[in-house]
Amino acid sequence: MLGYGGHFLTKARRYSVTFGLLRDTRAAYRRTEHTSTNGSHDTAGPVTVGTLAFVGSGWLTDGDALLANTAATKRRERQRVGREELAHEAWSGVAA
Repeated sequence: MLGYGGHFLTKARRYSVTFGLLRDTRAAYRRTEHTSTNGSHDTAGPVTVGTLAFVGSGWLTDGDALLANTAATKRRERQRVGREELAHEAWSGVAA
């Protein structure tokens, strides 16, 4: 892609401001920011969720199952039609 090799974050060390420095500066600013937009002191800190629980699998209603299965069927049909179209274009020499 125009001689560009790699993800943009892998190239950040070549520039004067790295993404790590920006990330650290943003985190330090957030830690030291004590007032909210209305000027009062914001006492609520970050919320950390330490536990995960399995709540189930599958669909809640028959309608949910019908919608999911219909969407999956349409997706399979579109993929099949797309493959057929590509094969037809390649066979007829129309492919660009």
